[in-house]
Amino acid sequence: MSDLEQWLDDFVGESFPPNSTSDPHVTSASAKAPKKAKKTSKGSNQPWYTKFPPIERVRAMRAQFFDNGPNPGKGNTQHTLKLRVYLDDGLPLNQREPHWHRVVELIEPKKVVAWAVAEHDGGRLAEDDLARYRAVADDLRAWKEEEPDSEWAKMGHIGSPPGNHYFHNQFVAVRCGASGEMDAVFHLEDGQIEIDRFYANKRSRKANAPKLHGLYDPYGAIVSKEDGDGEL
Repeated sequence: MSDLEQWLDDFVGESFPPNSTSDPHVTSASAKAPKKAKKTSKGSNQPWYTKFPPIERVRAMRAQFFDNGPNPGKGNTQHTLKLRVYLDDGLPLNQREPHWHRVVELIEPKKVVAWAVAEHDGGRLAEDDLARYRAVADDLRAWKEEEPDSEWAKMGHIGSPPGNHYFHNQFVAVRCGASGEMDAVFHLEDGQIEIDRFYANKRSRKANAPKLHGLYDPYGAIVSKEDGDGEL
């Protein structure tokens, strides 16, 4: 059994609830699952992996928050989100097989805005899009200054190897309070996805285990008793 399989068995149990036929987000059983992105040829500077899927296709998403400590090592960041997205492929949802996954490094908002400014100056990002990055960063800064319980507020690019290939208008904003409460907003080309509550990981004490779990499940596709009562 792989580490992922063990984590899923510990976290959500060995059985998975079938898709409900009344779910408005499920397509017919004949729908084909989206093809997985393939890596481009070696030496190419094109992104290896795809953008975040269209929101209308997203049936559920799990977000794992990792805290790598104040000294994560060269080239690493202290805070990261690991995303696992499940789409409406018409098949029973299998949490072991996300259709899309990515790790997002959370950094200071000013760094994300600086990148957006450079993209705008290079003619690759529209004025309205740049304003969106700035507005989100401003909101985070205001929250951190005005909220007594605030601890940190960060942003992160959704991107792909090789290197730092960031997709335009695909980024995350995360707020964390001193009490440990956290929320996240995914700012995407076609709208937003919000996870307004993360739960403490109480099922694994491994040093490399995620500290918090978040769930976006608007159609009740993967809700478990752990998600319902917050005892993750």
